[in-house]
Amino acid sequence: MPVIAMGKQDSHHLPRQGEAAPVPARSKRFFTIEASWYFNTREDETQGPFKNLGEAKANLKTYLRRCGIVHTDI
Repeated sequence: MPVIAMGKQDSHHLPRQGEAAPVPARSKRFFTIEASWYFNTREDETQGPFKNLGEAKANLKTYLRRCGIVHTDI
């Protein structure tokens, strides 16, 4: 399955690697609490706080690489 860059498509409607259709309902991965940004992992862990959405997205990419989910720069 090809890696799709964030922002290029609405990933809430695409199957994840190893998932069969239909795609289950998903919540937004990024969220704010008191002006700080966070993201949730598939394991339902919250990562953060980050200063802004860009920093949260960069840290998500790092997290995915460390987990072996993403092997190329997205």
